[in-house]
This record gives sequence, C-alpha cells and structure tokens, in this order.
Amino acid sequence: MNIKKCVGVIIYNNEGKIFLMSSPKWKKWLIPGGRIEEGETEEDALRREIKEEMDIELENIFRFGEMIKRPSEDFKDPTITFHFIDFFAKAKNVDIKTSEEISKWGWFSIREALELDLLDTTRNLIKKFVEYQKQL
Repeated sequence: MNIKKCVGVIIYNNEGKIFLMSSPKWKKWLIPGGRIEEGETEEDALRREIKEEMDIELENIFRFGEMIKRPSEDFKDPTITFHFIDFFAKAKNVDIKTSEEISKWGWFSIREALELDLLDTTRNLIKKFVEYQKQL
C-alpha cells in the first residue's frame, strides 16, 4: 500500500482566526502541511513545510494527534493513503508569502471555515480545535 506520512497544522492568529488554503494537488480547502522527509522529526517537518509554503514561523506548537485518510478522489493521485500527524500552532507573524503549493488562502473564523468546501479530515480537525480552545 502506498502511504505518505505527512504533517498538517491548524495555524491560528491573534484574532482567533485560522489559516486555510486550496492547493493544485487537492480539490477542497485544507490546512497547510506536507511530507515528513527521511531523518526529520515531525516538528522539524512541520516548521520546514510552513517556512517553504508560507514563509512564516510558528510558536505554541501542540501535537494533537494523527489520522489516516484513505485513498480519495479529493487528491490528484487517488491511490495514495495519507498518515497525517496533526498540530495546532500560532503564527508568529501573518505576513505570508505563498509558494506554488497554495492556490488560494485566507484567515477565517471557525464559522466561516466550516462554510467552506473542506476536506473531510480538515473539517474533523477544526471541530477538535474548537474543543481544544475551550480547554485553554
């Protein structure tokens, strides 16, 4: 089975909004992230991917959990299974410079985010983020 181990992160800002994006690789809105390269820790991969895709730094990084996304027509290669390692983190700055990995992007309130055409795993993670915020 073709499994890609990747990191993903809900990034929030000082206003409590979260960063969501669309990508040429995916058909729906999702959180930023990417593949864990050989020899990298999960957090190193997260920091590298966010620096490459958005040119920002993260703080208050919290590893939330993991989930499997079975092969799906939502991805450009519908034969791949993803093993996502999920994080929540605060943006140190919001002066974003996007790479070609990002088609559209924005900062959204939770209500606005849940109205988007979200990837199922992203929708589930946003709901978990809401619960996490209640504990802070």
